[in-house]
Amino acid sequence: MHRKILSLIYLVLITCLPAHAEKPDNIIITPVKLPVSAADNQVYAVAGNNGIKAWGFQHRLFIQKANDEVIEFSPVNSPLAEEGTISDIGIVNEDIWVSQTAPSKDLGILKFDGSKWEKFREPDAVGLLNNEVVDIHVDPDENIWFGHRYHGLSRLVYLVNPTFKSYNKVLHLFENALQSSFMQKTHLWIGTANGIVRLRTELKSNFELNVDTWLYPEFPAREAFSVSDYIDDMVVAGTSRGLALFDGKKWSLRGRAEGIRALPVNFLQRQGDRVWLGSPVGLQLWSIDEPGELINEADGLPGSKITALALDESGNLLVGTEKGPVQIRMK
Repeated sequence: MHRKILSLIYLVLITCLPAHAEKPDNIIITPVKLPVSAADNQVYAVAGNNGIKAWGFQHRLFIQKANDEVIEFSPVNSPLAEEGTISDIGIVNEDIWVSQTAPSKDLGILKFDGSKWEKFREPDAVGLLNNEVVDIHVDPDENIWFGHRYHGLSRLVYLVNPTFKSYNKVLHLFENALQSSFMQKTHLWIGTANGIVRLRTELKSNFELNVDTWLYPEFPAREAFSVSDYIDDMVVAGTSRGLALFDGKKWSLRGRAEGIRALPVNFLQRQGDRVWLGSPVGLQLWSIDEPGELINEADGLPGSKITALALDESGNLLVGTEKGPVQIRMK
């Protein structure tokens, strides 16, 4: 009798447990082999475009060409600063843009055009807001935006000589550090350490009227680490609590209760009707109908802590971890 009761209790418990989805079997994880040591293999930034992949380590840059040739740059053979840390990378046409930061240092940004390097630093770089650049975003029209830790953004303007246009009237960015930026059509979304900002660039009238700011609790988290677009003109933002979703009118939250395990969501990359989430505990391929399973070191990543994320034009996900780079593609 006791055995039957125990068997019944066990059956009830098993039935009530949440279903555990299998790890994705439609992805291929391929390690990226670069000449880095185990002690210095954390990836700080990555970008991919036009057949070029660029991997940023602390103060070294590796460029992979379409023919698999790898070029290495360091403070020895380039303007990369020994005391600096690469904060982001952007690729437009054949130009590779790199930003570096360091405490109390004005390192600015660098450009490599395939043959030579060029430095851009305020005040010599006309229009550059300041020299502390923490984010580089290339929008769908191949405009390149440089997000400064404080005070705003600068956009590259190609004239006879490259100059910059400053966006320094968003008052929220004077006191709240910029985390990321993303252009959705004509709306520039700016994730900050305290809420999220939308700059409607199509409006040329009173600047203050072109800016919308959402703070907690209207925005469902304190910070917005990353921003991306999604289906039906939706915007999603990565936070410590999960994904914040904006439907054009209000924000909602998808968190741990809705199956999001890649927390905090530090990085986002949209791939079709799904979005890759990058976090200190792994990757997750999320959609509004299926949150997906967590992918980490046990599944073939070099490390579970995701430190950089990018998608190239061929649909390859370029992943930086604290233990090295890896590439993921769908079967």
